[in-house]
Amino acid sequence: MKKMLVLALALVFMLSGAVMAQPSYPGTLTNPLVFDESAIWSESYGNYSEHVNDDGVVVYNHVDANDPGMYTILEDLDRTGYTLDSDGRNQVVEILVDVEAYIPCFIEMKLTGNQGTTAAISYGANATAERDATGYHIVFDNEIGGFLNNDWVSLGHGQNAEINPGSDVYIGACDMFVVEVISNDQFKYSVKADPLSNTADDLLPMDMRTKINESSWTEDTFAIVGAPEVVKFNGTPGVKMEALHNFRVPYDMDVTHGRYDGEILFRAVTI
Repeated sequence: MKKMLVLALALVFMLSGAVMAQPSYPGTLTNPLVFDESAIWSESYGNYSEHVNDDGVVVYNHVDANDPGMYTILEDLDRTGYTLDSDGRNQVVEILVDVEAYIPCFIEMKLTGNQGTTAAISYGANATAERDATGYHIVFDNEIGGFLNNDWVSLGHGQNAEINPGSDVYIGACDMFVVEVISNDQFKYSVKADPLSNTADDLLPMDMRTKINESSWTEDTFAIVGAPEVVKFNGTPGVKMEALHNFRVPYDMDVTHGRYDGEILFRAVTI
C-alpha cells in the first residue's frame, strides 16, 4: 500500500524579528489508545451470559411397542442394515475466512535551527502536510554567518570586516539546520531551490553541504532556475534520518551589492 505522501518545509530568506510560541510537539504518538467498549457490549452482547450452565445434553424418549404405526411417518422406509453413528468426536464443520489488514502510512519531518523548529506530519492516505517556516529564516549576512573560505572554514565576521571579495570567499548562512525524517514506509529525502535573485533579476547561486547520519559531507550548488530536486537520501521504514545542512553564497566581484531573496524546499516522500 504505497501512498505518495509528501512533507514539505519552505524557508524564505528574509530577516524577521517575530517570536514563535512554544506549543507541545505533536510528533510520533506514544500514548495508549483508550477505548470505551460499553456501548458495543450492551448493544451486541446483552445475552452473553445466557446458557452458561447448559451441559449440551437433551433427552426425550417415547416408544409404544403395542402400536408402532402411530409413530411411523414413512411406513415403507427400510430401517434394516444401517450404520450406527455412535462416535461423533471426529465430526468437523469448518468455514475459511480471508483476512486483510491495512496499516496507514505515517511520515514525519522536523527542521531545527536558528532558534526555531518547524514540523510537518502526514497521517494516512491522501494527507499532504506542507508548512512554511515562520519566525526564523536562513539569512546570509556578513555580521551573522560571516565569511567562509572554499573549505567552509570561517574567515571572520563583522559589519566592516576587512575581507576582500574573491573566487574562494563566501558568506555563510546564519545557522546550520538539522532535518529529521521518520516513516513506517520507505521514503526519499530531497532538497530543491533556485538561485536567489534581486529586483534586477540578477541571480545569486547558493551552495549547500549535507551530512546525513554518519556519512561524509557532500556538496550541491543551486544555480539554475527550475532545476530538479536533489535527492539526498533513501530511507528505510522505522529508521530515523538525520541530515545536517549548511549553506553559503559567493562573495566576489561578479555579485552585485544588495539584497537577494529566494526559497528552499526540504521534502520527504514515501516510495
